[in-house]
Amino acid sequence: NASDAVLGATRGRFSFGANYSTYEGGWSAGLHATRDFVIEDVATVKLGASLGSSEATNGVELGGKIIVERYQPTDFGFVFLSAQYNTIENDWFALAQIGDGKKLSVDFTAGGSDTYDEQAVAVNYRFREGPTRLRMGYRFDAQEVFVGLSVNTY
Repeated sequence: NASDAVLGATRGRFSFGANYSTYEGGWSAGLHATRDFVIEDVATVKLGASLGSSEATNGVELGGKIIVERYQPTDFGFVFLSAQYNTIENDWFALAQIGDGKKLSVDFTAGGSDTYDEQAVAVNYRFREGPTRLRMGYRFDAQEVFVGLSVNTY
């Protein structure tokens, strides 16, 4: 069994994030602050610092983080791609999201670090015109179905 909470915000050219995860055998938590660099018609690159702690590290570590993102409107809706790497525990995450721009989207994710690996697929259903989405999916390594809520105001 695993559970995750993730928060993210962008203000001007700066992005901030926090996460907390529990999983079989432990927990991890992290913070990051990055400066955004837009490469027109290509991607946004975010570079910055991170703090992390986990049951495995038994303390707080300082690291570096890089995120590369691209949002592309399409005839059918959108495609969003994101790749992240954090020097703390060699943490990485990749996301490909395809959506209709209205109610439905599908996520394909993979992530890992020195202490875990996971791949998942999820379907997201947006409630009305608001920022809240119902997420339902499957984690392949854990071999479990998950259900959750996400709030996205981007």
